[in-house]
Amino acid sequence: MQRDPADRGLDHATAQAIDAVRGLVADGPVRLVTDELARLDEEAERAHRQAQQWEEAAARLDAQRAAHRAEDDEDATTLRRAEDETARVRAEVHRATHRAGRDGWRGLPRAIKTEAAASARLATTGRFGRRKARAEHQTATEQARNVRSQVREVWGGELPGTPESLPAWAVQAAALRAEADPRVSDAERAVEVVHAEQKETRQRHQRERMTLLVSEFGPEHARRAEFGMGAVNPHRNADDARRRATLIRAEADELRSLPVNDAAQRIEVKRAEKEHTRQREGQLSKPFDHEPRRSKPKRDGPARGL
Repeated sequence: MQRDPADRGLDHATAQAIDAVRGLVADGPVRLVTDELARLDEEAERAHRQAQQWEEAAARLDAQRAAHRAEDDEDATTLRRAEDETARVRAEVHRATHRAGRDGWRGLPRAIKTEAAASARLATTGRFGRRKARAEHQTATEQARNVRSQVREVWGGELPGTPESLPAWAVQAAALRAEADPRVSDAERAVEVVHAEQKETRQRHQRERMTLLVSEFGPEHARRAEFGMGAVNPHRNADDARRRATLIRAEADELRSLPVNDAAQRIEVKRAEKEHTRQREGQLSKPFDHEPRRSKPKRDGPARGL
């Protein structure tokens, strides 16, 4: 047996095979697919971490919102009770005041009528009965004066000129007197205190909300949320990140299920499509980029999320 001069032995053939496989892995479809799978796995893991971060932020915001809502409900209940108590006290004082002065002003029309009758008799009585008529008129006048003084002391203000106006005047006077009652004043002050506490609580809630937004999303997003300019929605962002992770994993699983050459071909086709889309979008924007007298685009657009 003779050796072929080109045959350099088994070791040489093994080394050549290793070099060929190394070249296939380094430069061929296997390396392309391996790198793409690694990239997809890393991107899916990043999306998964972002979803977790958004969910944790959403949980903290929801917990704070629930705590604030509970405080607001408690304050609203306290205010409603204070207002109900004020209405009850006012109604009670109105009734008591009107009842207390009712007997006094009811005697006033009778005293006025008696005084008027005595005055009429004095004017028409002859000389022999004039002394008696004068005494009766004096008594009636004194009695009417005393009743007026009592009514004025109880109700205050000027008395009406006619007996027919007394009932309506008494109702109005009773309302005014009841409003000046210390019990009504104390009840109204209690309502004012609750209102002040509500305002202070709302301001504290705003400060706490802003502090949490700044710590979660940064000052720019916090300011935009404060002024209602596209506030961050952590629940929606978490769902988007979850869907993105699911789609990326599905793409990676599909590549793993294909033969190496088919998987590499699919990767190249997708890359070519992305490059074509990018170039097309760049061409569409060129006319605007070179349009004369066009102001530069503002750079204060919405900041990106996490």
